[in-house]
Amino acid sequence: MFVRIDPKQAGPNALGILVPHGARTLVILRPRALAWDLLPARWNGDVGHAPDFCVFGRDEAAAAARRLLTSLDNAVVHGINPVQTCGDHRGERFQVWLKTDEFVWIACRRTPGSAYQPMIFATREEAVHEAEKIAAVAWPAVETRQEVYFNTQNFS
Repeated sequence: MFVRIDPKQAGPNALGILVPHGARTLVILRPRALAWDLLPARWNGDVGHAPDFCVFGRDEAAAAARRLLTSLDNAVVHGINPVQTCGDHRGERFQVWLKTDEFVWIACRRTPGSAYQPMIFATREEAVHEAEKIAAVAWPAVETRQEVYFNTQNFS
């Protein structure tokens, strides 16, 4: 399961939950060893409407970050993998999401200096391959001690 650790002590395979500075901010789920960050979005399930990324007030972001860790813990305990792949109706574009009761967390390439954009995979196989990497840290086996850290202070 998840073991909270100080960000400065977290290893290369740690899972970070980040809340950058600002009155309006993001919550970022960061598997350190991967090229992806996952950002929360609200989606009503209507395939005709894309999910909307969430921006939070500072206190709201901190609460969402805590609920995220609780949700990940619950997924491990109940044996329900929250990581999913989804595709368009033509089978040409695929995404990786982590689903919680509250949000879908959409995999976005981590590109410093650029705005986050959902990562689009050309094939289901490619999306499944990346989803498995994300699941390895966001949905670890019960006997695994997965490092997780919160970062709300140290950003460059």
